Amino acid sequence: LKHEEAITSLELADPTATAEIAHKETSTMMTILNAMAVLIALATPVHGFSSVPLRYWSGTKSAPHDSFLKRNHAGNNVVGTSLASTSGDSISSSIVSPGDMVAVVGRGFTSVLAAKVAARRGYNTWMVYPPKEEEVIRRLLGDKIMNDNQDLELVSALEDPDLLQDRLSRTSAILIVVDGTDGVIMDPSTIDFLISSESLKRVVVMSRHLNGKDMGFFAKASKKTANPEVWDGSCIDKYRSFEAMVQQKANNFGADCTIVRAGTIKGGSCGGEDEEANHDDLVDTTLARDYYEITKKDIITWQLLFDCNVRGVRLEKGDVLPGPGAKAIFTATGTDEHPGDTGRAGIAEAMVRSLELDSAANVDFGVATKENRVPPTDEEWTQLFSVLS
Repeated sequence: LKHEEAITSLELADPTATAEIAHKETSTMMTILNAMAVLIALATPVHGFSSVPLRYWSGTKSAPHDSFLKRNHAGNNVVGTSLASTSGDSISSSIVSPGDMVAVVGRGFTSVLAAKVAARRGYNTWMVYPPKEEEVIRRLLGDKIMNDNQDLELVSALEDPDLLQDRLSRTSAILIVVDGTDGVIMDPSTIDFLISSESLKRVVVMSRHLNGKDMGFFAKASKKTANPEVWDGSCIDKYRSFEAMVQQKANNFGADCTIVRAGTIKGGSCGGEDEEANHDDLVDTTLARDYYEITKKDIITWQLLFDCNVRGVRLEKGDVLPGPGAKAIFTATGTDEHPGDTGRAGIAEAMVRSLELDSAANVDFGVATKENRVPPTDEEWTQLFSVLS
């Protein structure tokens, strides 16, 4: 039975006080079971899509109104006062510091990388996974972090629901990270299940550039012919509804919400083995080199070449970054800096580092690429985030 059908059937059977109690217990159980089923489906990293049919927020139900995103004078999307109108003390309390518990939930390679980055940064990190995907997730994380680091826990969505609920009750921040560009993001019941604890301080969501600039025909053609992971802006309304829904839920529980925007996501591992820049710190904050074997479609994968050339990052406040434009067909698998691209390592790092900043609470910002053979230093990240102030 669907959640609503279960409630309706109980109402018809016995409209007494006893039945009302049964309604609540049944609806709660149905919500948990439904959410767990979707969590299992969402957590598939290999190809970014699950074999389990997923439901998504289509905007056809009573979605939260788009007024949660307002336009500033420059035309940027900024979070409205309903989410940002908190006191200074409240904003400071939303900082999530290393040592706090962070959950990573989603689908695709970026969710795995975000979990690795969070653990390496010192967060007590746990990640939801379906049992059949544990082996490939461990391959992507690499032996070093799984053997040496006690700050990363893989939690099965199927085998131990009590553990899942215990972790949620103690979690300070949730990273929602979904790679796919098809508009299948996250079911409303899953969001209700995830954002349900008073311990939660912040929710950080990976979304997409929704302003529509330099999208259109060429971007859509490149997605069909060159790279199915190209972000072509074809499901903007679904992302807007998803963002508003998460913001509303976070606001209900007194948590801040950060929207981190991506274009076409590329790369994610450490590049060539012989590179001078390929030091231990780089290996610790990227996916294992098995990523290239999993994604390779030719003798040399373009993803590896991208990771060698484009390790720099650029941040822009609001929803202002453009798509690939008329050159989309040429840049779809391009290995240099191009408009419309986002490095997987860059956005994973940006999402995690935003947890420590007051300025990142209740704002949205985009992540773009910058040609550089080394990633940003701690000092450079501080400078990058200064655009949010």
